[in-house]
Amino acid sequence: MSSLPLPPDELIDRVVSGFSNEQAEKCRAMFLQTGRRSLEDLEQALTAVGDTLSKHERILEFGCGCGRIMRWMEDLGSTCTLVGTDIDARAIEWASGNLPFARFDINEGLPPTGYRDGEFDLVVNHSVFTHLDERYQDLWLAELQRIVSPDGLLVLSIHGEHAFRVTEQHLQADSRQTREWRTLLERDGILYVADDAYVGSAFPDFYHSAFHAPWYVFEHWSRWFDVLAYLPRSSLDFQDQVVLRRRDDSGDGVVPIRARPADGAPAALAPPASPAITSPDGALQMPTDASRFGSLGFFARRAIFRAARPVLHAQQDVDRAFAQALSSLEARLDERMPPLVHVALRQQAERIGRLESDLQELRRTLRGDR
Repeated sequence: MSSLPLPPDELIDRVVSGFSNEQAEKCRAMFLQTGRRSLEDLEQALTAVGDTLSKHERILEFGCGCGRIMRWMEDLGSTCTLVGTDIDARAIEWASGNLPFARFDINEGLPPTGYRDGEFDLVVNHSVFTHLDERYQDLWLAELQRIVSPDGLLVLSIHGEHAFRVTEQHLQADSRQTREWRTLLERDGILYVADDAYVGSAFPDFYHSAFHAPWYVFEHWSRWFDVLAYLPRSSLDFQDQVVLRRRDDSGDGVVPIRARPADGAPAALAPPASPAITSPDGALQMPTDASRFGSLGFFARRAIFRAARPVLHAQQDVDRAFAQALSSLEARLDERMPPLVHVALRQQAERIGRLESDLQELRRTLRGDR
């Protein structure tokens, strides 16, 4: 349990919704528990790309609030520079006075910040892009690209498919509003709901509810960053986390999908880095490989993917049901197998796994040589 002081209940209420006098102790405990777990979730997200928090020297928490997560980073404060920023002046004032191992700054609703170009080698956040419209998001993505160092990393959270399904359940899945929202999310890849529970709250007028489709993140956010990993429900088992790496192939903060050389002649679409996707529910991934037919083929492939998504989802359901049936059958067979057979099968599976890993590495090497 953290020995640091707890913020006042009014600040906890902005983080743990539904705070009441009757549930005060429970909400305070939840504030502490979710803060510690969110830090563990961030660490696991970095592990997915072979990184750790301790490798970084200058870490910024974007949207730190009153330090729900930062309070658990006290040990890191002895080896690296920790900075938190937020629009909530009251929360920043409290954090500055009670979490001395980090520095806290107030930022405006829109950039720029006062940070230097490339000042941080890691930027983390929880639940900021879940509340901004597309314009605000684009401006902040460009600003984060500016202040993160070359090859610096970011871990940002969003409301993905799981969060939207929960919202659908609250609104009744067959309601007209739900169907309209689903249509907009499928069509645009992003949904911003301004008429929500935050209307008239202590939060700013621009602070509402936003949802993202995974394909939108890969396609749109790649203007500023390489998407290294997309991790569904990896933040408090609710929000999705995206691990990003700064791109430096554009001087204006926006990386065009189709770049042109200095002489203005069209350039071939370069294939982006292959992202690592961990998806417990088998979410469909928007195609990202370059087409041999150029940019026209690239966008045609994406259009076909969007049109075929309902069919692909149906096929996924069939595949998942078939896999579950096989798993159930294997479980029943396992109960009848002698222990020595189990050992032999496990060893064989390990050998196959090593061969698959070696084959994938060889394919990457050959692709790089080509």
